[in-house]
Amino acid sequence: MNSVQLAASVAAASAQAQQEQLRRPVHSSVSLGRSTLEPVAWQQGEADTDGDLMEIWKLLPNLRSLPEHMLRRLSPEAIFQLNTALGKDQKTTSKLSVNARLSQNARRLAENPITVGAADDNRKDILHPARFLGGAYCPNSEMWLAARRFLGDKGIAAIGNYDMDSIGCGGCVTPRGWEALHNPASQELKIKMFYLPNVTNNGLSAKRVNLVDGEEALAIGDNLREIADFEGYRAALNTAREALHSVMPWNRSICAIVGFMTNTSYLQEDLRNNPRRAAILSEFTDYVLGRNALNWENCQPFLSADELAHVWTQWRGKRAALFVSRPSEKAWSKTKERSNICRKFNEGKCAKQSDKECKSHFGYTLRHVCNKFIGLNKHCEKDHPRVEHK
Repeated sequence: MNSVQLAASVAAASAQAQQEQLRRPVHSSVSLGRSTLEPVAWQQGEADTDGDLMEIWKLLPNLRSLPEHMLRRLSPEAIFQLNTALGKDQKTTSKLSVNARLSQNARRLAENPITVGAADDNRKDILHPARFLGGAYCPNSEMWLAARRFLGDKGIAAIGNYDMDSIGCGGCVTPRGWEALHNPASQELKIKMFYLPNVTNNGLSAKRVNLVDGEEALAIGDNLREIADFEGYRAALNTAREALHSVMPWNRSICAIVGFMTNTSYLQEDLRNNPRRAAILSEFTDYVLGRNALNWENCQPFLSADELAHVWTQWRGKRAALFVSRPSEKAWSKTKERSNICRKFNEGKCAKQSDKECKSHFGYTLRHVCNKFIGLNKHCEKDHPRVEHK
């Protein structure tokens, strides 16, 4: 309330109090708890007015901002009315004060930059004071580009000692995942590096060597399992976001992927009833991670959540075969043209460790059992490949 409004409130309260006083006995009193104030005594400064004034401020907190000489000129009735008027004004102001304070703080920060001196930092027990400043409120793309200019295209030294246990993600990141996260330009970053079964896999750092079908050359690949289910994908994406926040708090590129997936319910409309939903989500996420790595190299911003909607439409259009209708797994397994027994397993060439990981082109499970016929339309179906059948 400004001075003009305050004066108006005081005048109105005084006028109303005078009118009411004309209708009342001259010596009426108003109780304030500890003492009783006579209007005449109060206005004339008699009795213990200092004590009365303290009592008024105690019982009527809205009047604490008013000067003492102003209160001494008012009758008790006017004081009560003024307290009520000020209380209503403060309630209205408080509703607007939060946004006003936020805007004011932003202006002050812009006008008064904080100077932080040089200090040591080892990312463990010696931490630079700048780590505890408030977060930057510039666009995330600008932060990304500023980091690119500062770091270059090589990223930072990779470690794997971050505290993920306290946020419920402990033991969910592979060593290769930690290594790739420290370099925004890495084309090796894959969502399956944050898939829990790949962390518990004893051979996660090993390489897989096998013969390519129809050739004598050797194919060398990683030993990481593909994400097999939707919940596994969602957990892996959440782990990747939290791990990246530990490595580079300014890097919000995976947050954009999470935001896009959340806003679209993980592409439920496009992938409804698709048995390969987890695989498609993983492939698209890997594609986005690769695009962001390329953007880092080219000094361009990462793909925002809004941009990912257009990227998804284009990516999906180039892979129409992934979205065609498919027969049910029960109907597919009964067809004579196909069998749900893994052919490569029986030839000794399947790279999958178990039939839980082995999938057909349509995403259905292929069994790792012997397909040698031992009778009319009957396979052996024991737990060994055909090349070892005796």
